Amino acid sequence: MQNHIEEAGVATVSMTVQPHITAMVGAPRAVFLRYPAGNQVGEAGKPQQQQTILRAALDAAVAMQTTGTIVELPYRWRRFPVEETPVYTGHSDGARHPQAEAMGEALDTVVRLARDYQSWVQARAAQEASGALPRPEVAQALLAHAERVAQFIAILDTAALDQLREIVNRVTTLELRVSGKFV
Repeated sequence: MQNHIEEAGVATVSMTVQPHITAMVGAPRAVFLRYPAGNQVGEAGKPQQQQTILRAALDAAVAMQTTGTIVELPYRWRRFPVEETPVYTGHSDGARHPQAEAMGEALDTVVRLARDYQSWVQARAAQEASGALPRPEVAQALLAHAERVAQFIAILDTAALDQLREIVNRVTTLELRVSGKFV
C-alpha cells in the first residue's frame, strides 16, 4: 500500500521497532524507534511522548530523499527525556511480559542508584581536592572511579536496555506468529 501511495507522489512513512523486517518488506520510508513491539509511537497513555515521536517521524518523512531509507529516531524506551505520568492506566490487550517489565524497572533502579553513587563520589573528590589538607592523588583516584561509574551507566542505558528490548520484541513476535496474528 505504501509503495502505491509513493508512486502517486505522496510521501509516506512507516514506523518500526524492528527495522530488519521493515527493510525486508521494502517500505519506501521508515523511522526506527528503540521501543518494544507494539510501541511504535511511544508508551501507552503518554500523549506528550507520542506527539513528540509522531512529529519526529513526520519531520523525518519530509527529510528523506531516497526510497528504502530507514532513519533511527533519537528516543529510547524507558529513557524518554520528559517524565510523564500515563493518562491512561487501563488494560491493554497487547503482549505483556511481567518479568521483562520487572527487569526494566530493576535496570531503571540500578541506573538511578549508580547516578546517585557517581554524584557522591564526585562530591567526595571535590572535598578531597579542596579540604584543609588537600589530597589531590585521592581526588584523582575518586574522579577516575566516577568515570568508571559513568561507563557502567552508559552500558546499562544502551547495551543492556537494547538487549532487553530485543528479547521482548522477539518473544512478542513469536507469540503473534503462534496466535496467527503475524505472518
